Amino acid sequence: MVFFKDLSRYFRYATYSAVSELKAQVAGSYLGWLWWILDPLCLMLVYSFVVIVVFKANIENFPLFVFIGLTAWNFFGATAESSIGIINSYSAVTKKTYIPKCILVLMTEFVNLIKMFIGIVICLVAILILRIPITINILSMIPILIVYFIFTFGVGVVFAHMGAFISDLSHVISIIMRFLFYLSAVFYSLENLPVGLLSVYNMICPTGFIIVQFRNVMMNGIEANYTRLLYWLIIALLLTVLGLIVMYRKEKDYMKVG
Repeated sequence: MVFFKDLSRYFRYATYSAVSELKAQVAGSYLGWLWWILDPLCLMLVYSFVVIVVFKANIENFPLFVFIGLTAWNFFGATAESSIGIINSYSAVTKKTYIPKCILVLMTEFVNLIKMFIGIVICLVAILILRIPITINILSMIPILIVYFIFTFGVGVVFAHMGAFISDLSHVISIIMRFLFYLSAVFYSLENLPVGLLSVYNMICPTGFIIVQFRNVMMNGIEANYTRLLYWLIIALLLTVLGLIVMYRKEKDYMKVG
C-alpha cells in the first residue's frame, strides 16, 4: 500500500515537524511547556469543585479520576479539531514540495501524543503518591493506546479530507466534539448504568469506552476489555483505510482548494 511507503519515507519529517510545532507553541511563553500540565490540572480543579462541593458526589480519588479522563480526551479532541483545516493551512508548503496529506495528520497526532504521554506520567506519579496498587494489568495500556492512536488517526484523516472542501466544517465539528466530550464520562462515572445500557454505550462512544479502560487499568487494576477493544480496532482500521483511499484519490483536488 502506498501509505506504508509514504510512512517510511516521511516518518522522520512527521516527528521533526511535531517537535518543531511543540517548540513553537511554547516560544514566547513565560511558563512554556508547563502550560501543557497546568491546563488539564486547572480543569481538573474546576470539575472537582463542581462535582464534589456543589453536587456532593463521592468518587474515590476524584481529581485523579478527572485528570485521566482529560488526558485521554485532549489527545483525541485536539487531534481531531486540528486536522480539519490542516491541508489548507499547509497549502503553501505542499504546493512547492509534495507531502502526503496523511502525514500532516500524523504530525499533529504526534504533537498531541507527546502531550498525552506527559499527562500519563503525571497520572502514574499521582498513583504512587496516593498508594493505589499497581497490578500487571497496567500493561493493558499498550493495546489501549494502540487502538486509540489508530482510531484517532482515522478520524483525523476523514476530518482533514472533509475540511479541505467544506470551509464551515470546523463550526459543525466543534459542536459535535463538545457533545462527545460530555458524553465521554470525563468527569462522571458509568458504574450505575445498567449492564445492557453500558454495553450499548461502549459500542457507540469510542472515547468514553477508552477513557473508562484507562481508568480501569490505572486506578482499579482491572484488565482491559479486549473483546470490545477488538471491536473498536476493527472500526478504527476500516475508518483509516477508507479515509486513506479517499485522501490519495483526491490528492490532485487538494491543490485546487488549498
